[in-house]
Amino acid sequence: MAFNASRYPRRPGTLRQLAAIAVAALGLVTHAAATTFTVNSVVDVPDSNPGNGVCETASGNGVCTLRAAVQEANANDGADVISLQPNTTYMLSRVGSDETALNGDLDISDSVTINGAGPATVVDGNGGVTGDRVFDIMACIDNAGFAFDCTIGVVVATLSGLTIQHGTAINSGGGIRNIGELTIDQCIIAGNSLTGATTSGGGINSIYSLVLTNSIVANNTTAGTGNSLGAGLYSAGELTVSGTAFSGNHAAGHGGGFGMATTHDAVVRDSTFNGNSAALGGGIYNDGSALMLTNSTVSGNSSDGAGGGIYAEAGTTELYNVTVTKNRANADGLNGGAGGGVQNLAGSTFLLSSSIVAGNDYLFVESRGDPPILKTDDCAGTFQAQVANLLETIAAHCTINGAHVVAPAKLGPLQDNGGGTPTHALLAGSPALDAGGTCVDDVGAPLSADQRGVARPQGVGCDIGAFELADLVFADDFEPST
Repeated sequence: MAFNASRYPRRPGTLRQLAAIAVAALGLVTHAAATTFTVNSVVDVPDSNPGNGVCETASGNGVCTLRAAVQEANANDGADVISLQPNTTYMLSRVGSDETALNGDLDISDSVTINGAGPATVVDGNGGVTGDRVFDIMACIDNAGFAFDCTIGVVVATLSGLTIQHGTAINSGGGIRNIGELTIDQCIIAGNSLTGATTSGGGINSIYSLVLTNSIVANNTTAGTGNSLGAGLYSAGELTVSGTAFSGNHAAGHGGGFGMATTHDAVVRDSTFNGNSAALGGGIYNDGSALMLTNSTVSGNSSDGAGGGIYAEAGTTELYNVTVTKNRANADGLNGGAGGGVQNLAGSTFLLSSSIVAGNDYLFVESRGDPPILKTDDCAGTFQAQVANLLETIAAHCTINGAHVVAPAKLGPLQDNGGGTPTHALLAGSPALDAGGTCVDDVGAPLSADQRGVARPQGVGCDIGAFELADLVFADDFEPST
């Protein structure tokens, strides 16, 4: 689907604020003016003299490669810019592993913005050859290792208008590993993989600060089981996602679309999780974060165990005008998991607000050797409900405390209904129409638009779920005379 310009301003990260305060107070450094390096070659050759301010592979040849530009930006004090060409693939080919961008992945140890010209500007990690990921965002400007003593400042990086693909790593970040402060905008993160026994983040691994907007995270994979998390995205730090589609990611462990850990905030708006799969939590797996989904769709995901759409093991999970439909638990018919739509464990808090959880199912096996039976199943565990919520099936293993109705949702197929991510339209006669009252987000602020950007409300109240039906005349089955 076409990218849309972001409707959300970038939220400043905690690390950047702390770094700025430290610099101002201690007078440690004055950054030089940013330099722009324009890449004009697709070969994967390093810079001849990193730090001399000239991006070229040999003295005087004027050939500036992506690897050479990254090396110069790392050596040059200040937030530099690297510009890539449209309709061009940059294939990494240097075998080896270091933290200087000389071999393997592109290590970023100083603040930089890398601008492509859209999806046809491709950075291919060629992991089958290099044995490495594509980008590695370091923590500190003055320290290329993993320590967080950022006395000069945290690395602040932006990746924009790129396809980042075919990276391979063992344990973390098949496409991108981030331990700095990273913004990804209008990018495709696809076809990256992790091969180790314990893995996190097939597409993206972020343990500090990540802002992900107007992007696609697709067809990334993780091996390993047990504590492995997040085929598309793993986050253990501050996370903001908007206008992004997570599609076709597969985790051998937990969290096909993404998995989260620790107690950091994770905010997701106007995004879709579809066609992802995992052992637990086909779409999303929350293992301790404060996760808030607003105006988003969780559809067509599957889990071999419980929680086809969302699996909440710990922390807090809150859904505000979210549509959860057509997800499946126990998809392999072997593990007996329930909660086709959502699963909440006893140690977790799960809030539903003006959301649809309907049309989900699981494969039920009566006895060993019997063929599996498909049963409707929207939820498993205990949920707190407020405002108005719509469910189709509440089985004995699900308890909804608070405002909800039980009825067929009457949803259209997942498709492009406008906006930057696919949605399920409400059909005529849906009980979700105008039934959501005054829809609000996690801080109680009114939602002025739905997932597509259509104004809310269109009638006497907001529609329940991620989609606001604009054509109220035809929604009421009224046909004007001709």
